[in-house]
Amino acid sequence: MKNISLLKITLTVVVLAATAPLVNADEATPKNLATIMAATSTNNQFEQLDLNKDDSLSLIETKEQKQIHDAFTKIDLNNDAAISKEELEKFIK
Repeated sequence: MKNISLLKITLTVVVLAATAPLVNADEATPKNLATIMAATSTNNQFEQLDLNKDDSLSLIETKEQKQIHDAFTKIDLNNDAAISKEELEKFIK
């Protein structure tokens, strides 16, 4: 009986070891801004970041959202030091 239990455990370990490379944690995490923004609507995300409710995002307002903050100059198409909802939507697409 001990041999059967040991055999089951050994087979389980071998199967898990063989299938471990097939599971990738990176697949479960968003890889880019578009994926993150798709999880929540753009409007909700924008409204949460727009702290002073002026319908634009300043560099300071985006500091909590690293990916938007780091891409700020790319997103701000008209270089007015603010991101409009439309600019953010264009960047995401």
